[in-house]
Amino acid sequence: MRFVFSITSLLFLNVAARANIVQVNQATPVRFDTKSYNFALTGGGGGEKGLLNSNLTVETFCDNFNNEINVGHSDYSAYISTPTDGSDLSHTRFASNTSWKPITLSDSNPNDSTDAAVINGANTLARYQMAAFLVSQYQVSQGSNASNNGIQGAVWDIFDPTTSPAAPAYAQPNAALEKAAEWYSNPNSDKSFLSDFLIISDATMTPGASGGPQVGGFQEQLTMILNPVPEPRSAAIVLIAFFALGLWLRRSRPGAQPLKIFR
Repeated sequence: MRFVFSITSLLFLNVAARANIVQVNQATPVRFDTKSYNFALTGGGGGEKGLLNSNLTVETFCDNFNNEINVGHSDYSAYISTPTDGSDLSHTRFASNTSWKPITLSDSNPNDSTDAAVINGANTLARYQMAAFLVSQYQVSQGSNASNNGIQGAVWDIFDPTTSPAAPAYAQPNAALEKAAEWYSNPNSDKSFLSDFLIISDATMTPGASGGPQVGGFQEQLTMILNPVPEPRSAAIVLIAFFALGLWLRRSRPGAQPLKIFR
């Protein structure tokens, strides 16, 4: 019995460790290495494959156009935040920004003015949430198509402070902006996936102009952490643990017959 519980304990410790590879800790930066471009869009948008906290491979996507990130760079220092309600965004690039360039939608959609009002009235957290939603809509396998470029353009428009230059106009972002506004304003929208998103922000940024974003550092990134997939070795441990537990339960049940193995 002691053996079975030892195996079971190790199993759950293994699963817990894999599920908590990255701890969101507002006080301590983690290492962020960029490895290769994974998703090139028009005008330098898209994302890259990197390594977070030295042990988690991530696919990241930029959320700001006024900074750059070097790909093939080791040992960036990054703060990790989440875009969930009540999150501390103090280490993110746009936490201190209080004024945004107004968005105008004019593609003859009857909800144009309503959707624009949702975005223009959004605070920083709401903008991170809409950006995360849009990133979740990328069709990475499709590459640089109109939809993906429109999503990137929409994210850049959402994060366009009044103190920054105008966002790049490489794509038509209206459809993506409308989709983000309608998702955010709908009380029945599924927002549970936001807890899987991380905001990766340069730990060396410094305060910018009063009421503006932080300046310097690498281009801020968004990434979605998927549930870890058990490795083959972990799967074997699971099978062994449950087999052993089943044998123990069978042998310990009152009146149970001994297990017979026929050869």
